[in-house]
Parts: sequence; structure tokens; C-alpha cells
Amino acid sequence: MLEPIISGLLLGSVLALLVGPVFFMIINTSIKKGFLPASMLAFGVLLSDSFFVILTYYGSSLLFYMRAYDQVIGISGGLLILSFGVFTFFKKATVSADALEVIDDSKTRAIDIVKGFTMNTLNPSALLFWLGVAGTISVKEHFTGLYALLFYGSTLGMVFGTDLLKAWVSTRLKGIITGNFLVWMNRISGLALAAYGVFMIVKIFSPAS
Repeated sequence: MLEPIISGLLLGSVLALLVGPVFFMIINTSIKKGFLPASMLAFGVLLSDSFFVILTYYGSSLLFYMRAYDQVIGISGGLLILSFGVFTFFKKATVSADALEVIDDSKTRAIDIVKGFTMNTLNPSALLFWLGVAGTISVKEHFTGLYALLFYGSTLGMVFGTDLLKAWVSTRLKGIITGNFLVWMNRISGLALAAYGVFMIVKIFSPAS
């Protein structure tokens, strides 16, 4: 039971390092409007990721029964994550911490949740990433049911927890979010994602997978 939890926490830690629109929106919202609105944005992102997880997991589960193509599906998923990591590594940091202006038009916290959900859902890389993850685990016969729940729950829990942490310490982070800082954040997370993709491809050919 520890394998899916550890794997999920590791993947969630990598995702927490990714620098993108959601990262800046949470930071800026916390600085300008406070922790609660930023935490509601993070919750909206969590709901969006959960939606993608359900969509991609059950979609890949249908392919699970096509055993003749299980390795093809798994390798494709691993390559997708690897490509995502390489792209992230070479991605240029063109956005600063002050580049996103947060309009204080939220009348209720529900609107903040919708904002977070919409921003993440409209990001095409989010769907591609979760497709890659689902593809790599769909070929593992033991990674169903409770195992899959523990894996995805650990991943999403780690991401949500770190998003809340970003919102909480945002005022301290503002001074260190420079172009050079973002470049290294992208490089570290890109390398980690690429390594994860390679690892999952190797695991597909492992007898224990």
C-alpha cells in the first residue's frame, strides 16, 4: 500500500514546482486580496485536476482491456510525460510576479473557486499531463481500485497542500520571484518530470510492473 502513496507524493512534489499561470494567480491573489481568496482559487484548481483525473483514468481503463496494446499505451504515456518535462526545462521565464493583475471582482468565494477551476481547465497542458499519467499506470494490473485511489489522492493532496503553502507565504516569496528563479524552477521540475517519464517507461518492461 505504500507504493502508490509514495509515488503520488513524489509526483505531487514535482507538480508543485511547476511555474505557470495558476502559480502566479495564487501568489498575486494572496498578496492583493488575502489568503482565503487564494485558497479558494487553489481549491478550484484541485477540482479541475480531479475532473481530469477521473476523465483520463476511466478513459484509459477502457483501453486496459485491450491487452495487445498495453505496452504501446504505457510507452505513449511515458513519452508524453517525458516530452512535457523537456518542454518545461527549456521553457523561458517570460512572466514576472507582477505581470498578472488580479481584478478584485469576486463577490463570493464561489467565484474564486470558479476562477481557479476555469484557469486550470482551459490550460491544454493540464489535460495532456494527466493523459500521460493515466497511460503509464493503466498497464499496471495491480494499480487499480484502492491503489489508484491512493496514488491520485496522494498526488492531488500534495499539490493542493503546496498551493495553500504558496498562498500563505506569498508575501515572502514576492521578493525572490525573479527571472533567474523561475528559470531554475522550470529546469528542476522539467528534469524531474522527464526522469519520471523515463522511470515509468522502464517500469513497463519490468517483470514486477
